[in-house]
Amino acid sequence: AIAYQDKAIIFTAPSGVGKTTQAELWQNYRNATIINGDKVFLTKEKERIIAWGSPWNGSSAYAENIGVETAAIVVLEQAEENEIRKLSGMEVLEKLLPHVFFPNWDARCEEAVLALLDEVLARTEVYLLRCRADEDAVALVEKTVF
Repeated sequence: AIAYQDKAIIFTAPSGVGKTTQAELWQNYRNATIINGDKVFLTKEKERIIAWGSPWNGSSAYAENIGVETAAIVVLEQAEENEIRKLSGMEVLEKLLPHVFFPNWDARCEEAVLALLDEVLARTEVYLLRCRADEDAVALVEKTVF
């Protein structure tokens, strides 16, 4: 997740697709702050979804103790050309659910995750970004989200 113009963009994808690369592109080209390089916590505060850095930064060096209102979730795929489109319905679930932590050993916790996910999806646009690792990908997301 990155913080840019007081909003967060959360990048999600399988390992090795380029989440850290995209975050670093935003840092280099837009002076964005990288909130976390691995695990991002989401909370609902009033009508806003807040992305929080966590101490679990995986192999990344990025773990900021800040919370920023979420502007968008961006699912990444590598591609020869940059393109972005809004996801909806089952597409969102198909692309996003594999990256959501479900504590399936406790029914109450699992229900809480599902309730929060419902709030997140009601308040946050989810996009698919098929991209190269370049400044044009940053510009495309910036234009689309902001």
